[in-house]
Amino acid sequence: MEPHGPGPGEGFGGPPEGPRPPMPYGVTLRTAASAPAPRGLPASAPLRAALAGMLGVDPARVLFFSSGDASDAAPGPGTLPGSFLAARQLREGRWLIVEHRAEGFPNALQRRAMLLFALGIAALLPLAWLFAYALSAPIRRFAEAALRFGRDASGPMLPREGPAEMLLAVDSFNAMQARLNRMLQERTHMVGAIAHDLRTPLTRLAFRLDDLPAPLGEKVNADIQEMKSMISAALDFIRDRSLNTGRERLDFRLLVESIVDDQRDLDHDVTLEPGAAITLNGNRIALRRLVGNLLDNALKYGERARLRLRVEQGLCVLEIDDDGPGIPEQMQQRVFDPFFRIEASRNRDTGGFGLGLASVHAIVLDHGGEITLANRRGGGLRVCVSLPAPSP
Repeated sequence: MEPHGPGPGEGFGGPPEGPRPPMPYGVTLRTAASAPAPRGLPASAPLRAALAGMLGVDPARVLFFSSGDASDAAPGPGTLPGSFLAARQLREGRWLIVEHRAEGFPNALQRRAMLLFALGIAALLPLAWLFAYALSAPIRRFAEAALRFGRDASGPMLPREGPAEMLLAVDSFNAMQARLNRMLQERTHMVGAIAHDLRTPLTRLAFRLDDLPAPLGEKVNADIQEMKSMISAALDFIRDRSLNTGRERLDFRLLVESIVDDQRDLDHDVTLEPGAAITLNGNRIALRRLVGNLLDNALKYGERARLRLRVEQGLCVLEIDDDGPGIPEQMQQRVFDPFFRIEASRNRDTGGFGLGLASVHAIVLDHGGEITLANRRGGGLRVCVSLPAPSP
């Protein structure tokens, strides 16, 4: 079976006049020696009669099959149903076959439209990403500055970048940071001046009480020394609460090892598990005071201290265990309050004014960390300090 056109005077709808117009898209025209095999649903008798009348032939020489229900009415001029197959028997017995296959989804036009849409999206996505990144960059820097401010109020000011609304927020944030820094400095200077003024009359009072009898003079002198110690402790606490401290990159393990060595030189039972170096961004003096205060507490109330230092989930974790009486769970948060003491075990008779753990808590918060207390099952207290460990 070779596709070819009908002979002269044997067009599907009658003798052609002039050149045959091009076939519509999806329509094929061919001849065959026998009738085509049925495809789809056959046409009804009225529709076959209408088609035969249009062609001027016997209805028995016309075949029509459709992909759907064939209507009783013949298709109008120039119209084509979905998919169909029509055939007419020629005079010499051959069959002239016209077949139309409807395009599925997507057709050529739809494919071109989808291709253009995809190209448009591909071209716009980088531009949209750059626009969103440029728009969100000032907001992201603002959020980072707010987080940094919680750890270090003396950090650099936020640069003025972004739209007008963002500039207003940046100016307000920088003004707030400057006011807080100024307030902290003024508070520290005020407390320092008060402490200095208190030390002077206390010293004069100590000289004037030298002539008192021995029992009374010793008691008065002890009270004066206690007042001086309280003033020094208060100054240390205020200094620790002041966030205007310089930061540097330091080896925290090396710092802890030096404090442990100092305690060992004093014949104290202190051990530190070995490990790799851990780098932190912090104030060296404040961190030494933090570790020193915790070790002093562990040795004072637990006689020995065991330290472990590791990095866990981006945090530097310092654990200190002692063999002391521990702290009741209902008081483990209150011990961080200034001047709070547990009279049953940690009172002035053993030293301290309730500012040691408060000072430690202030330093930990200043460095963006956390501190927790827990009683150990075998007895004693475990102090866990977590500090942010920057990536190398």
